[in-house]
Amino acid sequence: MTKKYKWILVIACVISFGAGMFVPQKATSTDEQNKFDAIYSILTKKWYYANKTKNLDQTLMEQAITGMTTLEKDPHTNYFNLKQSKQFAQSLDGSSSGLGFSYYVNGDGNIIIRDVFIDSAADTAGLKQGDIITAVNDQVCAKKGADAVVKYIKKQSKKVTVKFIRNEKDKTTKIKPKDFDASVTYRVSGNVAIIGISSFSSHTGSSFENAVERAHKQGISSIVLDLRNNGGGYLVAAQEVASVLVPAHSVVFEEKDSQGNITKTRTNDNFKQIKMDKIIVLQNEDTASASEVVIGALKAGLGDKVTTVGTTTYGKGTEQTQVSFEDGTSMKYTVAEWLDPNGDSINNKGWKPDVKVEPLDVTSVNYIEMKKSSTMKEDHVYTNAKALQTYLKYLGYDVDRTDTYFSHQSAEALKQFQSDHKLDAIGICDKDTWDTLLKMISQQVYANEYSEDPQYVRAIQLAQ
Repeated sequence: MTKKYKWILVIACVISFGAGMFVPQKATSTDEQNKFDAIYSILTKKWYYANKTKNLDQTLMEQAITGMTTLEKDPHTNYFNLKQSKQFAQSLDGSSSGLGFSYYVNGDGNIIIRDVFIDSAADTAGLKQGDIITAVNDQVCAKKGADAVVKYIKKQSKKVTVKFIRNEKDKTTKIKPKDFDASVTYRVSGNVAIIGISSFSSHTGSSFENAVERAHKQGISSIVLDLRNNGGGYLVAAQEVASVLVPAHSVVFEEKDSQGNITKTRTNDNFKQIKMDKIIVLQNEDTASASEVVIGALKAGLGDKVTTVGTTTYGKGTEQTQVSFEDGTSMKYTVAEWLDPNGDSINNKGWKPDVKVEPLDVTSVNYIEMKKSSTMKEDHVYTNAKALQTYLKYLGYDVDRTDTYFSHQSAEALKQFQSDHKLDAIGICDKDTWDTLLKMISQQVYANEYSEDPQYVRAIQLAQ
């Protein structure tokens, strides 16, 4: 999902200020192109701020193009400026460099491995979820900072010495950083393989095939496929992922163009089809597009072997293509609607879960970025007060409500939190308090996600 930029161009017929009034000339042409040219000429030649606006021509054209591609009917048609275009391309590429793990930081400043990407350097070396990395070469995490150590790793071309703790025992290994696909993670819990797909990028299909094949070689016949918060990507990657699990020659999805013509896309027989007895799919409201294609293909191709767990998916049933321009900008626009193998559309509807399980409040509450000058005081209503009080409650502090009203009791709970973390215990949430709270929530949620996440726990139960 890309941020939408709205273009508003206003030419006032009558502009008045105090006793002054200006009445512009009446346009003589009704032709839309001529109207555009006239407005452009006015803004470049007569507009008061014309000579005060940097790169005026480019600014006007960029905003005009953005306006043309900001359509209420189709939020998925977008124009990308140079920066946005690069970001979008990188998100679809999926490749990265380094050791190949996602992480969070504990209270000691050390790196805790959250997940390991399949076939990465970390995966090959045997690093696992839960390992605590304390140092890489002479870069001590607690002193340098976790993010700085990760950046250091990315710059290394030779083997690095990784010091880590596993099951309270100090360990050391040497690993050579390399490029890896950052879209597929793999780990095992008992007799169940947990495979996470964060996006459908260039290498997702082959990475997923390797993950399922590894599970099969380990004698595992049940997988949990985590598609939560996966907003999609390449449809061809969705086809490849489905090809690993559904019977050969099965329809993965159908495409319906603007003329109503239907094209069926079947499995890619270049991918090895691996049979699994149970496939539990984790989904939520941010599971969209290519992720929903995979869900539809699995349901149609494997029937009762597939169970979906979580909440209703996003419901993005349209297909986009991208056009790149010589200056590096680009746009993507809708070319078709995709249908599931039965010819049904989930656009604006989504897939309902077979087993509905709501997430923890602490992981689903939304908040806006807090500015440095902002504060939250008791007996006031704030958008972030809901998150503030929900987080305090999760951490064990005595709040009496979790809505947008910041109560006196919650302010007293905040005082205790501030005192516990050596902050000014005044019961007013400022930026420092907010950042400390977010850090503590991140640590606690990630440390306990596999035991406290009700969706994950239910999925494992069904897979066993």
